[in-house]
Amino acid sequence: MRTWFLCMMTAAISAPAVFGQTSGGSGDEWKFKVAPYLIFPYMDGKAAVRGREVDIDVGAGDIFSHLQMGGMGYFEARKGAWGFGVDAIYMALGTTIDIPPANVDFDQCEFTFMGLRSLNDRVNLTFGARWNIIRGNIEFKGPVLGTVLDEVGDTKQWVDPIVGLQIHQPLGGRWHFGLTADIGGFGAGSDFAWHVFPTIGIDLGKRTRLGFGYRALGMDYDTGSGNTLFRYDVITSGPVVGVAFSF
Repeated sequence: MRTWFLCMMTAAISAPAVFGQTSGGSGDEWKFKVAPYLIFPYMDGKAAVRGREVDIDVGAGDIFSHLQMGGMGYFEARKGAWGFGVDAIYMALGTTIDIPPANVDFDQCEFTFMGLRSLNDRVNLTFGARWNIIRGNIEFKGPVLGTVLDEVGDTKQWVDPIVGLQIHQPLGGRWHFGLTADIGGFGAGSDFAWHVFPTIGIDLGKRTRLGFGYRALGMDYDTGSGNTLFRYDVITSGPVVGVAFSF
């Protein structure tokens, strides 16, 4: 419970880079961004808890009915060409599957700690690590409505090294295009992990930007075997809306 609370609080006070992205420069002043936002996600893939495996396929049309709670955020500090950021993601996702009949709940919390290096006016190199916390719970249902035959649950944590890029392209007027993408894992945590986040933003004022985007996160992680197997080979994605504040 304390882990979930920490995830939610961190997501509420931070924000994504692409909604208010600024390229590095030669100035000596510190620049900061804060931009809380929301995601409406769905899941697709395979998951296993204590050796009990299920297929997960929650389509885009089911996003709102299966979203239990979600929050994302990013905080960034930059001075000249260098900077650092902390990205936080919390998603509580639940669905019901037919074969085998089961209720599936996964709470996914991620903290990304990254360094930033400006390559030019529109591109930043990112590097760091993503700390993943996954709590899985599966209730296998009986033939009688409301009965539960078996329930399994587990919580796992692991860290993925990551490397990626941030791209910012003005579109003219008040409009901007942003893209954040990275890959990671490399067998150190996940076998492979990836993240893509394109956005369109519009300036509401000198220091405020409204952004819309679509975020996708994929990871392939497993540990243990037999009755101790925990697997999370899932793509989580969905539309995003948020506001960024620069100061």
